[in-house]
Amino acid sequence: MGYREIYFDKNKSNHGWYTCVRCGKKLRKSDVDIDHIIPQSRGGSDNILNLQCMCKTCNRSKQNSMGLDTVKDLGKNIVRNIFRKK
Repeated sequence: MGYREIYFDKNKSNHGWYTCVRCGKKLRKSDVDIDHIIPQSRGGSDNILNLQCMCKTCNRSKQNSMGLDTVKDLGKNIVRNIFRKK
């Protein structure tokens, strides 16, 4: 299973819409970029805790950066997964 499938399997859409974690833009599944919070080029994995939904613009601007925003993104993702309804 690829990382897109892993993400969508664990993150069901809200009435067909997803939200970019950076800018808040509402996205259809076909427009979603699944971003690695810790980039694969820096050792990041395809684990669900390292994946997030982004629009193409935000994902392209992030590239393979690991600044303060990366730490914030990872923290939000961990909290979201802890409190996810089963």
